[in-house]
Amino acid sequence: MNVKQLPISRPGIVPLLLLIQTGVLFPLWFFMPAWITLTTIALLLAKWYLNHHRLHAPKWILLIVVLVCVGGVFLQFKTLNGRDAGIGLISLMYGFKLLEARSYRDAALLLFISFFIVVTAFFYTEAIWMGLYLLISMLLILVGMVALNSPKGVQSSAKIGRSSVITLLQAIPIMVLLFFLFPRSSSPLWSMPNDSQSGSGIDDTMTPGSIGALHTFDDIAFRADFEGEVPKNSEMYWRGLVLSRFDGFTWYKESHSPVRGGLELPRELTYQYRIQMEPNNRNWIFGLEQLAEAPENAYLFSDYTWMKRRRVTQRITYSAQAYDIDFSDHNLTPRQQEMYLELPDDSNQRTKEWAEVRRQEHGSAETFVSWVLSYIHQNQYHYTLTPEVIEVDTVDGFWFRTQEGFCEHYAGAFVYIMRAAGIPARVVTGYQGGEYNPYGDYYIVRQKDAHAWTEVWLEGEGWRRIDPTAAIHPSRVDEDLLGQTSSRDGWLQEFGSNTSFEAPRGFLQNLALRWDAIQSFWSETVMGYSQDMQFSWLRKLGIEKNQYRYLGYGLLFTVFLAGLIFGYWVLRSTQWLDPVAKQYIKLIGKLKKQGVSLESSTGPQELLKSVRDVSPKLYARAAPAIKTYVELRYRKQSATKEQLKLLKQQVARV
Repeated sequence: MNVKQLPISRPGIVPLLLLIQTGVLFPLWFFMPAWITLTTIALLLAKWYLNHHRLHAPKWILLIVVLVCVGGVFLQFKTLNGRDAGIGLISLMYGFKLLEARSYRDAALLLFISFFIVVTAFFYTEAIWMGLYLLISMLLILVGMVALNSPKGVQSSAKIGRSSVITLLQAIPIMVLLFFLFPRSSSPLWSMPNDSQSGSGIDDTMTPGSIGALHTFDDIAFRADFEGEVPKNSEMYWRGLVLSRFDGFTWYKESHSPVRGGLELPRELTYQYRIQMEPNNRNWIFGLEQLAEAPENAYLFSDYTWMKRRRVTQRITYSAQAYDIDFSDHNLTPRQQEMYLELPDDSNQRTKEWAEVRRQEHGSAETFVSWVLSYIHQNQYHYTLTPEVIEVDTVDGFWFRTQEGFCEHYAGAFVYIMRAAGIPARVVTGYQGGEYNPYGDYYIVRQKDAHAWTEVWLEGEGWRRIDPTAAIHPSRVDEDLLGQTSSRDGWLQEFGSNTSFEAPRGFLQNLALRWDAIQSFWSETVMGYSQDMQFSWLRKLGIEKNQYRYLGYGLLFTVFLAGLIFGYWVLRSTQWLDPVAKQYIKLIGKLKKQGVSLESSTGPQELLKSVRDVSPKLYARAAPAIKTYVELRYRKQSATKEQLKLLKQQVARV
């Protein structure tokens, strides 16, 4: 029977197609606009209703609705290209195709398309649970393909499920080989640009409360894996941006030019590490101070920060180094001097006058810096996430009245005081510290680790990092922030405090760290498998040149191996027949060798007649075997061991 001529209205086929399409679209519903999600659900319900009542949707109505949906996608995204618009449009067309499906060809096309649409979920999340879900979806699609090509449809569900599982298991070894051998581009497969403009992370401006707002976000900013020596947590200052322009309320990033030809200052390598950075829709990337050589596909700027040409919209991985840079023979240019001393003329006059007076009481710039830090330590300055809001003269209000704030309050006020005292200074934003994951041997830096600190220029030394929040006395730090301030720059030890804080790890936290280690491995090794990683393991095999040629050899070998396995499966297919059928096939082979002319469609009764016509003696030997076969083949009960033994003996006598 030709299954391609059978309608898909057979019992169970359309409900199975509905189930498959629901499984394919389900993860996408959480990322698409609500009207697209509701439309695809409505199309599924419409197909169920039409199939239940054996109706068909008029084509002219379908055409109108399709055009309306295409227009809706264009109005929503202002384009039909890109990730969100493309996936939204193809999801709608996928639903319309099922709605109009009537024939075997329509259903087969739907199932083949399902294999491609199901993996688009990876454009939104690369989590390992999504990989497991898509594997189950693949199995469901295979069930649909087996059922569609079965004359009985879904009636023999156990057999269909078993065949689908066996097919998937047979495909996994070939899939793994193709995964490793198929030539990759220089970036991971799933690096489609993100249409969204949102994303949590540090911005290129700083206002009172902007850094503190990130403290409520437990999202991972990046993971850091060190090679060799690991710095202390107090030394983990992950530099991101330098803010040098102040308007009285907001700090801004100035434009800087990329460093051409590399950094020429003397430097000594201190640490080597690898960053796995989560997408944040921003151009800047982070590195352990001090920054010198930029990672691949990034630029080093004259303020010693790193930038990428495009926003980070997908998880990226890069290797970098930290250096101890010697600025002692380096001088600021007149333009830099002006930039790092500039202050607005119409705000915070009280702080400016206070700094000018206090500066005259101390000799060197270094002495004045130490005195200001001692001033913070000895006076009633509090470190809190909920300071009083100051709308005008924010530095004056903080320094003299409220004396409470988060890191951005202290960094901004400290740089303002330094500049007012004639010492070049600037604000640096990034992250501080990190949570060690012993199950993956790396550090997790979260958005709540966002931090702001300062740099001051000291003649004969250059830029020195100063973190004024580390000078706050522990008794004036909010309890939930004590763990952060106790691990910053060692200032507390200098002021006579040995405070340390480490929250105990419970079962759930350890479980979370184990899961993050698994997720990190999945993201970097599987989802992040790129051309560099592919060439890396080829080099480990001793293949230094012509890697693409050897990848081609590997692909040819894989195709050849798959052909051998398929051919062996076809040749051995008779072994999967039941024992009665095997003996009948063996009998037919013997009779053909003895001159009996047989057609592929010849039944047992016609076979008896043909054997009688050829030779009465042959008929006498073959008839018992044929009659026993008929009896065993068309009875309801399975053949016993004794009956099978009798059939084998009768076939052997032919």
